[in-house]
Amino acid sequence: MTSLTGHPAPPFHLPDSEEKVHHLADYKGSWLLLVFHRHLG
Repeated sequence: MTSLTGHPAPPFHLPDSEEKVHHLADYKGSWLLLVFHRHLG
């Protein structure tokens, strides 16, 4: 597998816990921390 370090992230969108959709492009020029976790349910 080739490392993607240093390359831009592909465009994507994700809903938050209140179903509001956030697009990566909305945060262009800002720091953004994404936290992914496994849902245990």
